Amino acid sequence: MNKYFSLVVCGVLLLAACGGSPTASVSVNGSPTTTLSVPSISFGDQVVDTASAVHAITLSNTGSAELSNVGIAAAPPFTQTNTCGSSLAAGATCTINVTFDPTTEGDFTNNLSITDNAKGSPQTVALSGTGVGQPPACGSYGAECGPGLPLCCAAPRGHHSYCSNPTGFGTCVEE
Repeated sequence: MNKYFSLVVCGVLLLAACGGSPTASVSVNGSPTTTLSVPSISFGDQVVDTASAVHAITLSNTGSAELSNVGIAAAPPFTQTNTCGSSLAAGATCTINVTFDPTTEGDFTNNLSITDNAKGSPQTVALSGTGVGQPPACGSYGAECGPGLPLCCAAPRGHHSYCSNPTGFGTCVEE
């Protein structure tokens, strides 16, 4: 007789003799685990009423069970679109695209929030950005001019304007 079979029979008889059940079941339940590619996003300065470039976040289910009841939200002036759907299989990933579109000047902070059935829900990504005013189209008399700055505004009729230093930083001058 096989020694392993004898061991199993002996174990079953021992369970039965002690009042246990000779049948047993093993339950293996996995759990989902979320991982985010970044903990925070800083959008920096963004001109009012102009949407930023998209910042992508990868949401991964590194657990052994399906991630379900997935909900993703961002509050204005931050917005999000995503490829996640309402569930994410074990081992799968999806992308969350976030933009910043301020309608007023000032500093903004908020969280992207991901709710689901994983431990630690909701998961968050800190978002920040600053709304800044439109840069002037041109610099008036006395304004700073140079590389990366607006050109000098046109002077009144009969005069002309130029940057006092044509190869570097200077001041808008009218003659």
